[in-house]
Amino acid sequence: MESDRLFANRSEVTDSSNSTIKPDTLVVGTLSKMGKASVSNEGPVQENNIVPNQEVETESRDSIADRLASGNPVVRMQAFAELLKNPTEDNIASAIEAYDKLPEGPSRFSELRLLTFSWAQVNPQGAMKWVKSLDGFEQRIGSGSIMDSWARKNSDEAIAWARENFDGGEGSENPYFVGIISGMAEDNLVGATDLMSELPYGRVRGRAASILFEQTWKKGEDISMNWAENLPEGSLQNFAYREIGEKIAREDLGRAVEWVDEMEESQVKAAVSEDVAEIWARKNPVDAAQWVANMPEGEARSESMEEVVTQWARKDPTATADWLNQFPSGELMDEPIQRFVREVVRKDPEVAMTWAEAIVNEERKERTVTEVKRVAERVAQQKEAEASGQPQQNENPGDGGGRRPRSGPPGSSPQ
Repeated sequence: MESDRLFANRSEVTDSSNSTIKPDTLVVGTLSKMGKASVSNEGPVQENNIVPNQEVETESRDSIADRLASGNPVVRMQAFAELLKNPTEDNIASAIEAYDKLPEGPSRFSELRLLTFSWAQVNPQGAMKWVKSLDGFEQRIGSGSIMDSWARKNSDEAIAWARENFDGGEGSENPYFVGIISGMAEDNLVGATDLMSELPYGRVRGRAASILFEQTWKKGEDISMNWAENLPEGSLQNFAYREIGEKIAREDLGRAVEWVDEMEESQVKAAVSEDVAEIWARKNPVDAAQWVANMPEGEARSESMEEVVTQWARKDPTATADWLNQFPSGELMDEPIQRFVREVVRKDPEVAMTWAEAIVNEERKERTVTEVKRVAERVAQQKEAEASGQPQQNENPGDGGGRRPRSGPPGSSPQ
């Protein structure tokens, strides 16, 4: 039985000019309209042996209908792609019907993307009306796919619609722009970047920036570098260079380190060095620590120290504490010390408290001391429960082989 949602308004499936697109064949990629003939050596082909076009089309649709409902995701996706390659009214309707019969949840998200992307090529507003009848995450996936498809065909039209139909106030994040920027990125990188740069700071701009970076990286490292160089200074440019640094570090750590060493002290250097230090410290925290220690004092060294401390303290907090003790106290040391405190507090609240009180910035110190006290109380409660025979909660790893870290950095103990 036809569902109300599917057939309440068949005009939604047609193009925006309300004209139905008529295909040369009903289903692209299935059996052709040519009839099958029986050939005999005794005479010419008999006309009544030719299978009528209608029967072949019926067989084709029966075949694709079975595959659209297949439990094999590869077979099913091939059928959807075959059907939606030619987004006619009948093909879109068949795809919707098949989609509605699939089990709800992530297993049908790929079919949803195919359906909405194809539909938007002929009638994006009709597709969007249908998508708005879906729930939650499916609505977000479907609308993003529609805007992506629409922007590839007519980005100005898609942008205008997105602005007119967004319910948020001025300065709010418009989620439609993620799909639009994705659709523009392949063939209009400059326009997509300009649009992304105009968005307010937030999750939408972050997702759009990630999409654009990956698009540039596919085209080559030089393209990504040029793209990053031309971004506005600040968070966007820092993000782009950080992503480049991470990509290079995963492919060739030595080259990434050389690149950081050649940089002047800046926000960009701080962003890139932080990611490079993290990747190196995961592999070899001792070598990473030596590299960071040789950096000139500044924000880049401080940011990189945080990543070294995080990775190293989980493996050997005592060695990490010894390393931190090499550096004079100061506000640039506050964040690395705070990271260290958070890594060791469950194993040794007393040592964590001493380090927390060595933080220079009073506001940060107060917050960190409060955190340590709260965790220390929980640790004490767990010890009491253990002593009384109650189950003990799991603790964080990283006890440094049983040796306690030093009580704190020299010269910075609380007075």
